[in-house]
Amino acid sequence: MSNNLPVCRAHWQDIPHIVDLVVGPFADSTIGAWLVPDDHRRRNILSAVVRVWIEHALLFGEAHLLPDHSAAAVWLHRYGPLSPPAGYGERLAVACGEYVDRFLHLDDVLHTHRPDGPHNHLAFFAVAPQPYRVRRASILLATSNARMGHALLPTYTEVATLADRNLYARHGYAALEPFTLPDGSTTYPMWRTPRQRRARHRSSTPPARPDQRGPALNDLPIRLILDTSAILAFTEGSTAVGQAIARVADEGGLFGLPVMCLAEAARSVTDAGRLDLLANHPAATVLTVDPLQWKTLAATHRAVGRLDTAAALLAAAANDCRVLSDQPGR
Repeated sequence: MSNNLPVCRAHWQDIPHIVDLVVGPFADSTIGAWLVPDDHRRRNILSAVVRVWIEHALLFGEAHLLPDHSAAAVWLHRYGPLSPPAGYGERLAVACGEYVDRFLHLDDVLHTHRPDGPHNHLAFFAVAPQPYRVRRASILLATSNARMGHALLPTYTEVATLADRNLYARHGYAALEPFTLPDGSTTYPMWRTPRQRRARHRSSTPPARPDQRGPALNDLPIRLILDTSAILAFTEGSTAVGQAIARVADEGGLFGLPVMCLAEAARSVTDAGRLDLLANHPAATVLTVDPLQWKTLAATHRAVGRLDTAAALLAAAANDCRVLSDQPGR
């Protein structure tokens, strides 16, 4: 039903539009003025910082837009501890210069008050000052909530005004204890618990084994296989891998993670949290090797020299799709 609403998922090329939407009111706010006291540099600095976080959201979350780009919702999937963007400290220092400590202080305040449990975090929600602004906000918020609700996880956000707090309350959000930002302004955290889906009729067929994909996923095609190098690249913040899996998800497909590639990546990954996020991505499916294919696996292993690479090639052949690798020549 939500697919019929006039809301689309944002792509990498939409980032400049989202940045403009977010930075407009941000630059005019008291917290924006506190972060960057210099009126002439404020918009450029805020734009650079907001872009870092929106890029991060497209890798570890999602963003939704109205088709005319008049409103945007940017989400982070906080299914577990979420690391900051790759190279965040360096990028922040370059963007903010002498104001970097103010941004880090704001990060600390927001982190202190953010819930710890798994949830989807509405990091940015911006609507252009056009006619029917409230209606546009309501359409986008309702649709975003519906899409986030598919994961059956709570959603969290912070709003700056009582009017916004009332808007979110009409969409099922409950107000948490307000807190004060470094500039002295008050922020209102909001929490929404998703409605539980009705239990389905019990099937007469036996339940699937843990290593089998459920019926809903079986209806979706696997369009891409990530090998070990691509998995590791994703955990290191690779935009190329992030864009590739975002395209697969946008097209209604799945990307496969061979269990041998996941296990090999886990041996050397530096950010296990991002590996968990990838494995729990709504469009991800973990693939095992069919025991009856052990001879084919062995022959492929002899040919390529790595068992995880052989598993990725077999998965691609079985699903008639390509392998995404971060290593040239593979």
